[in-house]
Amino acid sequence: MKQNGTRVAPFLGEAVLSARLGRLILRTTLRRRIYLNFVLLIVIFGVLGSFLGAFLVNRTAVDEAQRSVRLNLRSAWGVIQGRLEELRILVAVLGTGKRVAVAYAAGDPAAYRASLEAARRQCGFDFLSLTDEHGRVILRTVEPYHVGDDLSLDPFVSSALKGSTPSGFLILGAQRLRAEGGDLEERAFVAFEPTTKAKPRAKTFETAGMALIAAAPVKDEKGNIVGALYAGVLVNRNHSLVDRIRSAVFEERLYNGKPLGTVTIFQWDVRVATNVTLPNGNRAIGTRVSADVYDKVLENDISWYDRAFVVDDWYLSAYDPIHDLEGKTIGILYVGLLARKYDDIRAALWKLYAALSVAAAIVVLAIGVLFARRLSGSISRLAEAASLIATGNYDLRVPEPRSQDEVRELTQAFNAMAASLKDREERLSQTNLDLERTNEKLQRLNANYMDMLGFISHELKNTLGVIYTSAKTLEKGLAGPLSEPQATLVKGISRSIQSAVSMTRNYLDLARIEKAELSMESRPLDLVEEVIKPVLEELSSAASEKGMLVQERLRGPIGLTGDPALLRVVVRNLVHNAIQYGRRGGLIRLEASKENGKVQLEVWNEGEGLSPDQMGRLFEKFVRFHKEKTSERRGTGLGLFISKEIVGKHGGKIQVSSEQGKWTSFLVTLPA
Repeated sequence: MKQNGTRVAPFLGEAVLSARLGRLILRTTLRRRIYLNFVLLIVIFGVLGSFLGAFLVNRTAVDEAQRSVRLNLRSAWGVIQGRLEELRILVAVLGTGKRVAVAYAAGDPAAYRASLEAARRQCGFDFLSLTDEHGRVILRTVEPYHVGDDLSLDPFVSSALKGSTPSGFLILGAQRLRAEGGDLEERAFVAFEPTTKAKPRAKTFETAGMALIAAAPVKDEKGNIVGALYAGVLVNRNHSLVDRIRSAVFEERLYNGKPLGTVTIFQWDVRVATNVTLPNGNRAIGTRVSADVYDKVLENDISWYDRAFVVDDWYLSAYDPIHDLEGKTIGILYVGLLARKYDDIRAALWKLYAALSVAAAIVVLAIGVLFARRLSGSISRLAEAASLIATGNYDLRVPEPRSQDEVRELTQAFNAMAASLKDREERLSQTNLDLERTNEKLQRLNANYMDMLGFISHELKNTLGVIYTSAKTLEKGLAGPLSEPQATLVKGISRSIQSAVSMTRNYLDLARIEKAELSMESRPLDLVEEVIKPVLEELSSAASEKGMLVQERLRGPIGLTGDPALLRVVVRNLVHNAIQYGRRGGLIRLEASKENGKVQLEVWNEGEGLSPDQMGRLFEKFVRFHKEKTSERRGTGLGLFISKEIVGKHGGKIQVSSEQGKWTSFLVTLPA
């Protein structure tokens, strides 16, 4: 039991301490809270600064290492160029020496083979040969001493026969290696080893070899070129060459038992000379370069400097393409620094900066706890009071503290705010109550107005219909002949009644729209036969009275789904407006078509046109415009508003365009 008690007590103590600390933090003065936030910002930026500093130091170290690798690569090239220059000088000296001159002058070079073979061994060449002036081999110094093959196309031999002394890299095929003699063919053969991240290849082995070669012309006593002398060193498995480069560049330094620097010569993408080793300690001959390096260096002939995976580890690496005498990429020179060393340095830096950041955070937090112990309870009381006021208790007031500081001022401002909120809430409640009463009255008035408008319009429509029929009967002489003055009077009566009927229809439609009673009875219909032509027949006399020509461009039949009665209202309003506001004796044109699942109807008329301001207000309720030539205002100002509502119910749209003083056009687009 005692043991259990000793285990529980620390947790209880921590819980109590956390609770007290939480209350203290909530009760800070305004000044100290700002200070605490400032301290926290210092901690945050301190941690960020530590990470940033570690990153920058690490980045600098890596960049410095990469620059070192670039310099190491230059040094490696310096060693290779030195070896090539040494090879070139030795060949040039031999080419002008007595032994070669005697061999050519005697007419039987083979008799002097022993002398030249000794020279080859002395100079450290893998092969040394002579050709005649046509490039045909006349002497080789390595068994089986093969002669007679034509090397006139060899770039080094052909350059020497032209008087140059070239040196460089050359890829020698298996047949050429066999002809040069010795164990060259065997040394050049490389079987590919499985390599992580390498680019897949169909071949599994390589029989050709890479060589360092130099050639020089051989001249007789008169200065004429009588042949060429060439010699070379096979790069494949030439461990002394890459070790010599590593010693010159990296010395023999190790890191965790592994060489710090490595050097490799690739024949295309295969290691043929390297001091990179496999886990078993063997040199990594036959392993291949990674796919990233392959693509950049071999395929695009661009040097590559970055981290690279080499056989089984990461290196800070530099890769340079190797070119033959003709400038063709034939391999890669690689120099690498073991990345593990710099990764360990980076990890150590991160740990150091992390430790410093944690230590700084602990110190600042300790300082914050000291400030937290001097908290007051005023802010906490203000927070609780604010919560109560949020629930609607506007009578609550917070006692003012005795201290003369910002908290006292804040408490006074808080109590003043509470009083102001109470006063505003009372005024808002009264205002909302008044608004609700006013809204109810307006709704009742609007409903009564709509009912009355609908009733009066309906009764007027019936009465006007009877009067209109009677007037038409008189006008057509069905009730007896009329004198000319009487006929003129009756026509005027008919026009006035027709205008009144149109106004009544608009008021009825408005009442239905405002009361959301405008219903559609959609069905398949023919726009031309069921909508446009009936309206044109109805309004033809009005157009004739103004001497207006109605031109129809109707590509019928035009089928769509809609309410024919409502669509006739739209067309009637548009054509009526064209007659009413169009130029006397002018043209009215109706065009209708159906394309791409849409039906379009355009009503165009000559007339005064509309200004941009007028077009912006055209579809509003009760909007009427003066005609310029008269002060007369006609209509209810509802036709276009109603038309837009009807078109919208059909899922379409109505647009207006105009050129002031010339024409006006309305375009109705409906889904088919």
